[in-house]
Amino acid sequence: MSRLKNFVRSLTEPRGGASADGRALGLGLSTALTEQRKDAEAQAAVAKTLRKDAEGHTIHG
Repeated sequence: MSRLKNFVRSLTEPRGGASADGRALGLGLSTALTEQRKDAEAQAAVAKTLRKDAEGHTIHG
């Protein structure tokens, strides 16, 4: 009987993890995508800082 309850519960309760395009992602994939997004934001911040620091400076060869 508990198997039937678990089955019905699995049909009615939303799955764990983040959703993308209406599909539930596993927690591992959700975590990986979040970390990838953080890395991309950090890289963009470094690039912005370097551009700002380089303004007004020229390299003559």
